[in-house]
Amino acid sequence: MLNLRHITRAYELGGERAGVFDISLHVPSGTLAVLAGPSGSGKTTLLQVAGLLDTAEVGEVVLEGRVVSTLPERERCKVRLHRLGFVFQTFNLVPVLSALENVMLPLQLQGVAERPARSRAQGILERVGLGDRLQHRPGQLSGGQQQRTAIARALVSDPILVLADEPTANLDHAHGGPLMALMAELSRERGVSFLAASHDPTVISRADVVFRLNDGRLE
Repeated sequence: MLNLRHITRAYELGGERAGVFDISLHVPSGTLAVLAGPSGSGKTTLLQVAGLLDTAEVGEVVLEGRVVSTLPERERCKVRLHRLGFVFQTFNLVPVLSALENVMLPLQLQGVAERPARSRAQGILERVGLGDRLQHRPGQLSGGQQQRTAIARALVSDPILVLADEPTANLDHAHGGPLMALMAELSRERGVSFLAASHDPTVISRADVVFRLNDGRLE
């Protein structure tokens, strides 16, 4: 489903060459995959390239058998909007919108009418256990509730791949475990793949496949 072929994305950091170098990996459909490694190992860089948020100097990103990394930016935007979902480390929820309105956003950007967008957003929020928090704004939600809202937003448009950067970084152990159990369950239930960047053992233990990075290279 997702293939990264010989990806290299390098940059200067503190006078040294950092990034990722000659990375090739495959994420099958319906898989919970984790990019594991210490801070600075290249996890976020590789995740951004895989999600078409950054461009590799060398290599290809192949999604559903199609090379998408060389598409014009307009077409890359369409792929991000319709085929990919994103869960950011800092949630990136719009503070003035309710949980329901935040989850409706991707559908509205796709041109879905308000009533079906609202219905789909409410359904996925109920699925992640937030049916009683629809009208709460992010500042009125706990860290775990904000993260589940972000997951609902990533899933509402039925992507084939969700990319998550350190999904448990802002959660304690009591909340991180259930969140990963939910992601694993949703992956099986909806046939969507998750590719998460993390060094959290809770995340790694839930993975179907683990890709370990060290100094920008795949071990």
